Amino acid sequence: MYRYVLDESVAESILTLSARQRKRFIQFFRTLADNPSLPGDQGFKDSLGRDIRKKKLDRWLISYWPDHAVKEMRIVGVQKSKT
Repeated sequence: MYRYVLDESVAESILTLSARQRKRFIQFFRTLADNPSLPGDQGFKDSLGRDIRKKKLDRWLISYWPDHAVKEMRIVGVQKSKT
């Protein structure tokens, strides 16, 4: 079983949202951690060569990557989607 880990900037962004929205994000993060092989809707390689996946949640785009070595889902970005 994987656990999810939030980047500091993600945690700060989530804290500004309403309690209902925060709960929705937490549920989504748990879903990602429970399904580490889940493909993203989009993706790119970061500066270290990691495959960063992006998945849409409502009007948000969540960036994440699974760290299989330590069984963690790393949530590294949250931004409003342009669509």
